[in-house]
Amino acid sequence: MALAGLIRANRRDLVALAFALLGLCASWTVLTLVRRTTDPRSAIVRDIRREASVRDLLIVTEEAPELVEEAAPIPALWGTVPLEDLSGIRRVYVLAPSVAALGTYKARFGPGRPMGATAMAWNLALTAKVVFDAVAEVGVRLTAHRDGGADGGPCPRVGAELACHGPHWNRVRAEPHHFDGVEIPCVFGHPQADGHLVIELAGIPPAAAVVGAVGIDDGGYFPEGAPVTMTLDYRPQGRPAMRSVIVAPNRRGVTAFRMDVPTVAAAATITITTPDAGARQFCFNLEATR
Repeated sequence: MALAGLIRANRRDLVALAFALLGLCASWTVLTLVRRTTDPRSAIVRDIRREASVRDLLIVTEEAPELVEEAAPIPALWGTVPLEDLSGIRRVYVLAPSVAALGTYKARFGPGRPMGATAMAWNLALTAKVVFDAVAEVGVRLTAHRDGGADGGPCPRVGAELACHGPHWNRVRAEPHHFDGVEIPCVFGHPQADGHLVIELAGIPPAAAVVGAVGIDDGGYFPEGAPVTMTLDYRPQGRPAMRSVIVAPNRRGVTAFRMDVPTVAAAATITITTPDAGARQFCFNLEATR
């Protein structure tokens, strides 16, 4: 009798466990459906899935495997993705938790097409492969000097820096800076109010576009500060020179830029100016892509 009672008790426990598991499964299904109908990110993923194909790529910058799963059959990844060579991919979609988190992708691809408050799309027809990266060329194919002012003169290479005259913040160097909380690798070039910082780029291989971003980092931003202007003069061999004026406004984050260029070798000059240097922690990146 004792054994029969134990068996009946075990059966009751198993039945109760089975119902509990069914309840959990049902709750999870309901929560998933609710999330998919209320989470604005899910709505963006659905929009992307409707227009994308297997030749495209969705990058979800935060750890959100459920959004990656929801994107199927569109190829999708979450986290940090190497972006040096995206040959064969037609478009890249990026879904981020904030506008600031899109900064690194704007820097790589230039201005994109908004897909929502914190999502963008880029056509990679002209930006698939990096052939020149200013951040990697400091002291090699990127040189500098300062024109005018108390610190005018050459900026000789000292180690990994270009040692312009004056205090240490006058030195040109490659290092990561934070823009609205997002870390972006860039070339630090402190402007001066009484002169110009001039950066020369040599030996740029044939490219289809020049893309990048400019910004005043979180440590140099303050409400009463001044903007910084970066003038890019691009000189393709055998073609007319081209100019683009890019302004880093006095706000947090970065401003992306893009210049479509003839597919020939080139050189370029960057001139950085500001009406009030103050604590202007200006930084830029620039890549030639094809």
